[in-house]
Amino acid sequence: MTVFSPEGVSRIVPPQYQNIRNIAAQVKLLLMPRITATSPELPVMQACRRVCEQIATPLAGGLRRRVVSGLAALAFAVSGLGATAAQSSSIPDDALGLAVGFDALRWKDSLDLRAELADYAAMGVRWLRTDLNWATIQQGGPDSFDWSEMDRVVDLARAYDIKVLPVAGSTPEWAWQNPERPSPPRDAEAFGRFLRVAVARYSTRGIDTWEIWNEPNLEGPFPPQPDAREFARILKAANASIKAADPDATVILGGLAAVVETNLSGDPLVVSATDFLETVYAEGAGDSFDALGFHPYTGADLPDLNASGNSWAMMAGPIRDIMTAHGDETKKIWITEYGAPTNRDGGGVSPERQAELMRASVELARATPWIGPLFWYSYRDLGTDPTDRENWFGLMTTDGDAKPARSALEGLVAR
Repeated sequence: MTVFSPEGVSRIVPPQYQNIRNIAAQVKLLLMPRITATSPELPVMQACRRVCEQIATPLAGGLRRRVVSGLAALAFAVSGLGATAAQSSSIPDDALGLAVGFDALRWKDSLDLRAELADYAAMGVRWLRTDLNWATIQQGGPDSFDWSEMDRVVDLARAYDIKVLPVAGSTPEWAWQNPERPSPPRDAEAFGRFLRVAVARYSTRGIDTWEIWNEPNLEGPFPPQPDAREFARILKAANASIKAADPDATVILGGLAAVVETNLSGDPLVVSATDFLETVYAEGAGDSFDALGFHPYTGADLPDLNASGNSWAMMAGPIRDIMTAHGDETKKIWITEYGAPTNRDGGGVSPERQAELMRASVELARATPWIGPLFWYSYRDLGTDPTDRENWFGLMTTDGDAKPARSALEGLVAR
């Protein structure tokens, strides 16, 4: 694990300490006695950061942050006390996959489902992100499991050499906190038990990466309102169960929607991505994920890591800043959904612009070291109502005609 680049060392460490071994020795010698004496109830990484913050207090803001992050990560690495680096998924960092809602797959008959997956393979797609619906699989109660629909998708995908990234979520009615309406599970361990069985079932079928929930900072996916404290509880239980069943598995904190401002009195109820992530860390769930999922939709604008108001700039700035402040600068951000609707009369983009967004997003993701795989949403349009943007994200129309973005994807996966 690289915890501190030589370039970073040369900028902020005195010349006599620019040999990385000397730095490690100095950090271990000078800091470890203080680290082990600092708040023994804290996780080691937090204790490292607390000591390093004390040491770096006299420095200016930006420089101070870099010193704290570098020294804390280095002390953590040489201490021999902390966890290992984030797990490596079998899905490569430069992968371009498809994100397709499970409802768009589950109702197809076998011939239609086979034809769709065969078309993914014909385009060169090797990665499919879709839902692992807890509420459906355990609809009948805590001891009831119906894997038939998921098995069908996973097994057919394997037949075409396509690996599945499951997005686990959606609480069954019997597990609701509030028995009167959809709500988070009253017992997070129930979700953990479900995942332990799921991992045991699907790890032998090539699945080693699991995303926990979809856009949990929105009311719709996390009713009755988004709650990062509840989600942190769920994430910790999920990570523990997944790693118990498959220690080499990769866990992704469910793709956050790129919400800028929290609004818990409007319609819909939303929590900003930054507020949500900060609370997840504050609740002690920072060690419960290996990568962060994010959905940086940009409308008609091309992705830009520096443009104010661009969701990709939110990743590069506030989101990455929060991760770095908590010692997670080495964790990747996975773009588990990105795309654009082509309902021009309803505020969408032209098919040609959709293809431009495809090319620009993949090229920028591949050129950015801290960005992991990108999953394009979606494969086929869901309807023809021009006022419903959700119908128009596909690479293909409802009639099966290809949009220009399909050719763009084929060219990108071939690289």
